[in-house]
Amino acid sequence: ERSHFKEVDQYMGFWKPHSSSIDFCERNYENSHHVVELHNTWSSLVGISLFGLIGLIWGNPTKEIRYTLAHSLLLFIGLGSAGLHGTLHWIFQSSDELPMVYLVAIYMYMGFELDSKKDQLHYPRMPLIMSILLLINTVVYYAFQHLYIVFILTYSTLATVNAFLLYNNAIRKNMGGDMGRRIGRRALIAYVGIGVPIWFIDMGMCDWVLTNVANATFGMTLHVIWHIAAGYGAYCITATLEYCRMVSLGLPCECKFWMGFIPFNYLLEAEGLEKTNASNRKTDGKKDA
Repeated sequence: ERSHFKEVDQYMGFWKPHSSSIDFCERNYENSHHVVELHNTWSSLVGISLFGLIGLIWGNPTKEIRYTLAHSLLLFIGLGSAGLHGTLHWIFQSSDELPMVYLVAIYMYMGFELDSKKDQLHYPRMPLIMSILLLINTVVYYAFQHLYIVFILTYSTLATVNAFLLYNNAIRKNMGGDMGRRIGRRALIAYVGIGVPIWFIDMGMCDWVLTNVANATFGMTLHVIWHIAAGYGAYCITATLEYCRMVSLGLPCECKFWMGFIPFNYLLEAEGLEKTNASNRKTDGKKDA
């Protein structure tokens, strides 16, 4: 058993001895004999899986498999995270961490192929090459799963590259117009601006968090905020790439925000498409005149 913090592991519980290579900053079995970290468990489902489910049901307006995979992986990450926090078992740890690596790899592919034609990819061999590299990464991961730093270095490197790609495509190049830039900013603020600092504080200042946060919030720690910020940020990353993709393909599209903060992309209906075409014809006529 490898506990990361001393104070979090003072109670006996159902899943002991734990087999994960990491323990988190929530007191184990404080709220339930059968769930190791209750608050980190429910927040994985609500803060991560829920956004993946929303994306699967209402996302992917271009009907491309890359976006379905992204939403599916986000859903699965939340389930794996709930399993990890609920049991601290190594099998659920891999069910959480490996899909995170797969998701940022898919984001990288989506970023490179953002403005390609549907029938003519910029890098047609990239899916095969990335699949081989991810297979190798999976083998390496299981060989060194007892070293948490191996996962952290792999994931953080890929996530940094993707943050740059998102900023470059959506904000600097403005590939999705004002709306794409707006969604992209939300993604970066949620994930990089809020989620990452919160994760570092929660993991690096656990004693302070337990004393000043957990004791005042029925055992909750800042990891709950990390789950929600990361889940929302990841959903917004996919939504940004979806919107930029529709714009690059020349498809008439819009984005609305549910409850003011959840972006929902959709293609205009046939009526809206006809209006757009009519407007374009009028504009072309004025130019000709």
